[in-house]
Amino acid sequence: MWIIDFEPLQAAVDMTMPDRPSSEEVSLQAVEDHPIYDSDTLAELEVMFGRSHLMDLLSRLKVEIGSRLNGSASDRATLGHDAHTLLSVSGSLGFTDLSRRCFEIERACLRGEDLAAPLHAARMAAAGAIRAITDLETQG
Repeated sequence: MWIIDFEPLQAAVDMTMPDRPSSEEVSLQAVEDHPIYDSDTLAELEVMFGRSHLMDLLSRLKVEIGSRLNGSASDRATLGHDAHTLLSVSGSLGFTDLSRRCFEIERACLRGEDLAAPLHAARMAAAGAIRAITDLETQG
């Protein structure tokens, strides 16, 4: 297991992004303001991998989403890890809203900020991503 000293990491983030809003401010934006996924990204992935492989990747993402972000807000280590994992995989498959919400959780965990608003927004985005993937699966 790796031990990460988050203070230098947070200092670097603070230096490069000094005027960013807090996690709570960002998370209070309505989840509905953002598309669940980027259809252009999915189209590009379908061209690269083929429909069958893309659907397999999305099916795996759906399972991954269902297994993450279920912990208590008091378990920052698990939530931070879950958020980091989903941030990467969901972003690479075009689920930008979920990726953005996971970034907010990870940032709040690193800063020691309140997790209620970002966790709620991420869970809403996760539910939306699961519904969207299910819809894509039924479209064949």
